[in-house]
Amino acid sequence: MLGASVGELVVRMALLAAIAAVTTSISLRLLGMRRGWGTALVAGAAGWGVGAALAFGLSSWDWDAEDVVVQTVAIAIPATMGVAVALDLLARPGSLARGEHAGLVVAPRPFRAVRQRIDVVLRYRELLALVRKYGFGPFLGATRRAELATEPVGIRLCQALEEAGGVYVKLGQIAATRVDLIPPDICRELARLQNRATAEPELQARMVLESELGRPVEEVFAEFDWQPLAAASIGQTYRARLHSGEPVVVKVQRSDIDRVVERDLAALALLADFAQRRTALGRGVQAGEILAQFARSLRAELDFLGEADAMADMATVLADTDVRIPAVHRPLCTRRVLVQERFEGFTVADTDELEVSTVDRRALAESLLRSALDQILRVGFFHADPHPGNVFVFADGSLGLVDFGAVGRLDPIQQAGVIDMLAGLMRRDVSLVRDGVERVADMTGTVSTELLERALARLMVESLRPDGTVEPRVLQDLVPVLAGFGIHLPGDLVLLARALVTLDGTVGVISPGLSTVSTAMELAASDTASRAVDEGDVIRAELLAALARLRRLPDRLDRVMTLAARGDLRVRNVVTEDSSRVVRTLVNRALLVATGAAFLVTATMLLVAADEGPAVSTGTGLFEIFGYGGLLAGSVLLLRVVAGVARDGTT
Repeated sequence: MLGASVGELVVRMALLAAIAAVTTSISLRLLGMRRGWGTALVAGAAGWGVGAALAFGLSSWDWDAEDVVVQTVAIAIPATMGVAVALDLLARPGSLARGEHAGLVVAPRPFRAVRQRIDVVLRYRELLALVRKYGFGPFLGATRRAELATEPVGIRLCQALEEAGGVYVKLGQIAATRVDLIPPDICRELARLQNRATAEPELQARMVLESELGRPVEEVFAEFDWQPLAAASIGQTYRARLHSGEPVVVKVQRSDIDRVVERDLAALALLADFAQRRTALGRGVQAGEILAQFARSLRAELDFLGEADAMADMATVLADTDVRIPAVHRPLCTRRVLVQERFEGFTVADTDELEVSTVDRRALAESLLRSALDQILRVGFFHADPHPGNVFVFADGSLGLVDFGAVGRLDPIQQAGVIDMLAGLMRRDVSLVRDGVERVADMTGTVSTELLERALARLMVESLRPDGTVEPRVLQDLVPVLAGFGIHLPGDLVLLARALVTLDGTVGVISPGLSTVSTAMELAASDTASRAVDEGDVIRAELLAALARLRRLPDRLDRVMTLAARGDLRVRNVVTEDSSRVVRTLVNRALLVATGAAFLVTATMLLVAADEGPAVSTGTGLFEIFGYGGLLAGSVLLLRVVAGVARDGTT
């Protein structure tokens, strides 16, 4: 008997679990938005708990009552929906996934998440210790301040970034080119980070190299100098010679760089997210998006195979120019090892060598600018990190570019938009800049053309130099201005803005006092054969692109005139579409609310009525069934509206 009772209980529990799962799924579907597994489990458990408690309470805790199951289901469905909506309302603003991204299944990795959070906390402790160690903290004693005062700020900052390593070295490299924002003496010290980071021990580098190549170093290279030629934040390079006698440079990734980069990016992500949510500056500059772009660029640099492909592509692009790209030995390249031609020369970062050289520094700077314009405006494929350590100078005065871990690619529409923006900035034509922005930007909502043009005009005035040209950083400053209007530039254009600022810093190192913008305008308008943009080619390309549209123009004009004569001509624009959508949404929600309220009122009247209506079963009347059904329908409609409002982020 006991066995039968236990077996019957197990069957009932399994049946209830199946019903609970099905009704929970139905309840969440009725809300019109997918939820994740976590939300579904919490909402289902809470909803069924409430439903069972109320149903058994109404039945005076009679477990054998006939309608207890029906009442439980009828109460559990709206209760589950109510819990799901409550979870949405309690969620942090902006954190709810919408549309096709809602309810996507993500494999939970709690141990990895906890370990990463612990690593981030420990990293913060390390960074705070470095800040105090090198005298940048607010809580230093007078004795310690006096000791540190004897050492220049630039040296201490450089040492702190070197010791921090990883992402922070890369940030220091970017800061080294901002001579317009950072004192020159500090920039000179930060320039050391370009290729003089702390080297990794030979044993660790050998382990990575042999692990990637699958054989001893001596079998691949006839000579290998374990004294690093340069050490950077991601890897370090060594001189070597192949058995064929060809001198090469071997770039080897640091042994634990993947973990270090992810840890540092996670630490910076928390700060960027906090800044974007809690500060006006963070929202203005879109700190989270900027960091996301930086993270994508940095992760791309960790794949040396992608860098090898980029070098091969750039060598093809610049084959007919005087700028050299190292040849790549592809069979010896892996994700963490890159073998390339060795350049004999010095980099622009070596300012002492640059000072004593006899090369024409202005011609050198113009050559670099001409190559950059050619890459951006003609090809749409550009070196995204042209800092001084990546620009080689040869004895004959020619240039070489290395380190293609960060590159950008522009499609034809983006190229046309960039040309419009740059031309508008140079001519101080606000309308042309706006047209370029509208070509390439992601625009959310309706933007006031007048207010946007005023903001662009103010940006031009603030970026204007005494000689009438604009600062190269104007494109970078454009990003937060557009963000204030809900306009976001594509990632490659943000990368281009950063590359132009870096390029300006490098040009300033090569030829101090040279105006990047003025020189670029002269090169673009030059009548020489080597100019970056040929106006005749541009005009011919535009005419060829317009021919197809011109052929269809007469037919379209005839159709427009015909529709106008019949009175059927309608003009639609983005504003009209947005307004119509808003009105439709409001009307639909109002109808749902009205219908739901009608169901609830009618159901309440039926349930409180003395007459239960025709008997359907023992103790159950028709009016009671209609009443519970009306309560369910009304609750579903009202909660669906609340869920939609919560997911729209308008609460």
